[in-house]
Amino acid sequence: MDLPSFDPDAEKLPKLSELPSIDGAPSNAAWFWGKHDQLGRLNLLTPRRIANAAKQIQTGKTVCLNFPAELPAPPFFGRQGFKHEIKAITDYAYDDLHTLNTQSGSQWDGFRHVGINHNDSFIWYNNTTRAQILSTEKLGIHHWAKKGIAGRGVLIDFYSYSKRSYDPFTARKITVEEIEACARACHVEFNYGDILVVRTGWSEAYKKLDADGRMKIGSKSNSELEFAGLSRGNSMLEFLHDNYFSAVASDSPAFESWPFDEPEHLHYYLLPRWGVPIGEMWDLDGLAELCQKTGRYTFFLASSPANVQGEGLSPYYKTVM
Repeated sequence: MDLPSFDPDAEKLPKLSELPSIDGAPSNAAWFWGKHDQLGRLNLLTPRRIANAAKQIQTGKTVCLNFPAELPAPPFFGRQGFKHEIKAITDYAYDDLHTLNTQSGSQWDGFRHVGINHNDSFIWYNNTTRAQILSTEKLGIHHWAKKGIAGRGVLIDFYSYSKRSYDPFTARKITVEEIEACARACHVEFNYGDILVVRTGWSEAYKKLDADGRMKIGSKSNSELEFAGLSRGNSMLEFLHDNYFSAVASDSPAFESWPFDEPEHLHYYLLPRWGVPIGEMWDLDGLAELCQKTGRYTFFLASSPANVQGEGLSPYYKTVM
């Protein structure tokens, strides 16, 4: 398969409506970075952009963006919960053993997470097949770990902007127009390579639940769950594509609104078509508080995904400075 090639450090790249057709690829595929590419739009985190992003560090204050590993408890969608065991090695030395489903808490969705139906089969980012997912390390998240994720983060604190006008435990759809209005109110302009972070209010709402409330919501079936998140449709696809974010994230469990009730699921574009990592269930409340205090909604964001060969998702760990 011949793939178009573009310079990841360029400041003008094709819009969604201008994407060249790739023989054998699904429509709207943006496989720009070479036949053997493993990074997708993380390629946009070039040395120049990372160096510029470091200029965002002005106060030296840091914020952790991941929930404690044991939350949510119980996990959603029937997933296995986190387990921690302390193992005595001697009378004075101990090891810690962890068992977890990487989808059960704060995470990056890797490119192995979601494929799309194409030509009566399934295909993943950059023409990766089911056989390669099962028998090779192609698209493993260890490729991200070796590079690291570091760049300019941009917070869209829509929950505060909306004056907490909705329940995050409903399928509230945040539109492109609302995101752009929030950005203008916070004096934010998007740049190529930005890491887009959207606060829906889910992290705040979840932390307010008591144990019974967490058990009640965690025990719901997939069809009963509702979460606020990004809307779908062509305008959202154009917004996410044409701004050339290197990655996207939110505090909600699905990034886009749940349940999926429209055909243009964002996961099916961001991951297999464009190679955009998706962060989910990030704890954004401390970040929102710091941004409000400083009046700045851009920052340096660094993440070190788990260095596991062939891993499809990662629970580790986001830090903002």
